[in-house]
Formats: sequence, C-alpha cells, structure tokens
Amino acid sequence: MLSTTTQRSVDVDGIPVGYHVTGEGPGSELVLVHGGTGHPETSFASLLEHFTRHRRAIVPGYSGSNLTPLPPGEVTVDMLVDQVAGVLEASAKGPADIFGISTGAVVAAALAGKRPDLVRRAVLLGGFEHFRRPWQRLLMRTWLSLAKLDGNAFAEFTLLHVVSDTFIDSMSAGERLRLRSGLLPSEGLIALLELISRLDISEHVRNIRCPTLVVGMRQDQLVPVRYAREFRDAIAGSEYVELDCGHAAAMEKPAELLKTIEEFLA
Repeated sequence: MLSTTTQRSVDVDGIPVGYHVTGEGPGSELVLVHGGTGHPETSFASLLEHFTRHRRAIVPGYSGSNLTPLPPGEVTVDMLVDQVAGVLEASAKGPADIFGISTGAVVAAALAGKRPDLVRRAVLLGGFEHFRRPWQRLLMRTWLSLAKLDGNAFAEFTLLHVVSDTFIDSMSAGERLRLRSGLLPSEGLIALLELISRLDISEHVRNIRCPTLVVGMRQDQLVPVRYAREFRDAIAGSEYVELDCGHAAAMEKPAELLKTIEEFLA
C-alpha cells in the first residue's frame, strides 16, 4: 500500500469492517473490492498505485480478509454487501465507481443491484452470477476437500486455477513459490469458498441499472469464460470485454486491464 494510505474501521452489524483510503485527485472515487483468495493489500497488484494518482480510492476488507473478522455464523453475500455499503456510507463523498475482482466482482454486482444509490459505475472482473453448474460444484468440492487433506496441495491447486498455464510457465521457481505461499488455506479463505459453493446473486443482478462493464478472461481456469458471458447476459445493458489471460488479470495483463478500466470510467 502507498505511504499516504490511512486504515479505518466502521461497525456493520457488530463487526468492525476494516478498510483503507488512499489518494486524491479530480477523478471520481473508486472502490476496489478484493477477491476471495486475496486481501486488500495483494488483490490489485500494481493497479492501486495507478488509480490513486488521479482519484481517491477506498479499499474495503470484508469478512474473510485480514482486515475484518468472520461472523459467529456462516458468511452470506448480503453480509458482505452490507459491509462494503457500510464502508461507502462512512467514507465516500457520493455515489462511487466500483471495481470488483472475482468474489469481489460478485459482491460489487450485488451491491449495485441492492444499493443503487451508492454505485455510479461498476467494473466486474472474473465475476459470476451463481455457482450452481455441475463443473462449478465439482471444482468447489475438490477445492474444499484439499483444504482438509493437504494444505500444500490446496495451494498448488489454487495456483493452477488463478493464473494461466502460460503465465505459470513464464515464472521463476522463486516467483511460483512466493505466489503459492500466499494461497495456503486459512479460516477466512475456507469460509469464503464455502460461501461461493452456495452463492447465487440472480435477484440482485436483475436490479442493476448503473453502467456496467463485465470483463472475462479467455484462459480463466477458475471462472471459465462462458460463465463470464452468462454474467454479462444477466446484466441488462452491460458492456463486455475479454482479455487473453487467466483469472488473475491484474497480475498477468495489468497494462491492458488498466486501459480497459480507464476507458470505461472516463
């Protein structure tokens, strides 16, 4: 994170929701919502530094991240939506642009549908409407089983799915090890995977009215591109772009992703 970043917290239904605020500028405020396997500090790679050169960025850490504790019971998507909404109500100066990655894209989409007063425009990267398809259910069962059986195998399975095969082959052994070490199973990550296994935001998606850009990745092995296209089709009037990379587009194609986002938010 940048040196000018301030960390704050807001109470949402008895849970202290942590978030970062950084940057200033003439551009509209941008809320960045991290994915289920990442944290606010790591999900956006070098993107955050770029955004904060010309706009104020708000980066919530919902339950499951290192900024916000898990609830006593199970995590729900409406809980995460309410947490991000609470951060916006506490810190945003008005309706803000929102950029969500993976599970964060799902939360951002649900927020845009549930709280249209808070969202000006939405960019949804690697998102999905639900995880009901047989392939999705099989992936999630295997992922969660590995978390119980072998943490190292879980991390390697995760690595194989969050980046493309070509990107893995291009990395050094040290780079692969560093990335893999951040993907070991944690209580928060497992809780979020369990949420994804039962997730369905169809009701919220139908209510999205703000300008929305859906970004799919042609080499995505976690949310195959056909699910991204289904997500686009479910959001009335949405725009759509595909990048030739794996799920972690912010890592694999940062320049192309930044250009895509900035053109949409201009």
